[in-house]
Amino acid sequence: MDNNKQKGSQAVEFALVLPFLILIIFAVLDFGILAYDKAIITNASREAVRQGIVLSTATWDPATIKQVACNYAKSALITVSSGTRNATCTGTADPVITMTPTATPAFNTPVTVTVSYAVHGFSLGSWWSLGTGASTVGSAITLVSTTEMNHE
Repeated sequence: MDNNKQKGSQAVEFALVLPFLILIIFAVLDFGILAYDKAIITNASREAVRQGIVLSTATWDPATIKQVACNYAKSALITVSSGTRNATCTGTADPVITMTPTATPAFNTPVTVTVSYAVHGFSLGSWWSLGTGASTVGSAITLVSTTEMNHE
């Protein structure tokens, strides 16, 4: 076999495989960001609801409870979107925090905190939907975490 006829075949093979390798690397980064952000919003909702259920001398205040979740999540969440963030989690790149009840709950009444966060992929967005349905390529993926505990 003549080696001159195979010169450059490795470069051609590499050029054919490279796009798939890059796709795999970006997919791993995207899924890593999704998993990390999901863990952050889950912990934020747990911390906030824990703040709301513990009996304390302070007045029960939904805004304070929401701020606990905001403080936990705002500096730890990874985002690649070009939205705004602020200290009270009302920016376009901030998580959305809701809670019930809005009034002081009775003993053994559930307190629920929900944190939702729209994640834009590192590079590919929601590429697995392939542009079909409501989630098109490049659209945000909304992660939601809800924690419920009984008021003490």
